[in-house]
Amino acid sequence: MKKLLHIIASPREEASRTLKVSAAFLDEFKKKHPDCVIDELNLYKEKLPTLTAKTVSGKYMLMSGKELDGELKTAWNDIVKHIERFMSADIYLISTPMWNFSAPYPLKQYIDIILQPRYLFRYTATGPEGLVKGKKMFVITSRGGDYSSDEMKKFDHLEPYLRTAFGLTGLSDITFINAQPMDKGADIQEQKVKEAIQKARAAVI
Repeated sequence: MKKLLHIIASPREEASRTLKVSAAFLDEFKKKHPDCVIDELNLYKEKLPTLTAKTVSGKYMLMSGKELDGELKTAWNDIVKHIERFMSADIYLISTPMWNFSAPYPLKQYIDIILQPRYLFRYTATGPEGLVKGKKMFVITSRGGDYSSDEMKKFDHLEPYLRTAFGLTGLSDITFINAQPMDKGADIQEQKVKEAIQKARAAVI
């Protein structure tokens, strides 16, 4: 049975424009994939592990090709659980607003937790190799402004960051659906959310 991991990086719940679009996506997805399990990970409700001096030391040990043991292995237990949860999914949906031109801090923290050598990627003689093979990711975002023009794209650090971070894992099939602009008046917001919902439904295969 396949699994979709829905990673929520919006704290606004019912008031979230992002989650309105994601709800439409999931509604369409469930119709087309009724047997798929939806695993919801709300980064504002989940107590994410923190990266301490000890856990970072473990990361450097892994990067050097050593195994973790003792206290370091214990300190990594929660990190490994999140990595395994991520790897157990076949499809990914990230729901996130753009904050200050990039990702909300819990999403950045989550990526810092799971993006670990020898788990999601490995180093080879020709460079890093992603270990997440043949999977698909959808990213639904909302933005206060419109960053679609050539002039404004340089301020969009959210999409390039997520493509680069998850690209390291081997995830290259990433579709972005952006609701924008959201802060140019109620009428424009309503219209742009509707357009994003149509795109989200159409993106489901």
